[in-house]
Amino acid sequence: MIDSNHFNGGDVTPDTKLMQAAIDIAKTEKTPFGAVLAMGDQIFVTAANQTKALNDPTAHAELLAIRKLAEHLQKTDLSGFTLYTTCEPCPMCMSAAIWAGVDTVVYGCSISTISKFMEQIQIDCEFVNRNAFRKVETIGNFMKNECLKLLKRYA
Repeated sequence: MIDSNHFNGGDVTPDTKLMQAAIDIAKTEKTPFGAVLAMGDQIFVTAANQTKALNDPTAHAELLAIRKLAEHLQKTDLSGFTLYTTCEPCPMCMSAAIWAGVDTVVYGCSISTISKFMEQIQIDCEFVNRNAFRKVETIGNFMKNECLKLLKRYA
């Protein structure tokens, strides 16, 4: 995992506009969890956590974004896309990103930070990534302070 505080280049340079879009959808839906799927600087879909609204424990922002984009494109291969998410993907969401072929995941707050506000499964996305058949570039702690404000407000 690349920590955005020590980012030294690579295939993807995190984009504040794209993370801000994830933050904005989370604020609109009054949740700490927002996600964006983008290619380059173009946003294709946004989503926010809807677990309570849909009575669906799997309706995490990342999964909803992946489902929405796959449906829109009529394909399951989302290679070339970057997933921006306000909080580190849980094991379910990181696995979905891997299965979908997402190239890069950029997240704000880590699972250890989220755990200070709510229960979490203590498996970070890098553990899932290391044990997967396909590797996804991950960039953590990007715009962490802005994302932390969501946790403080809505958790």
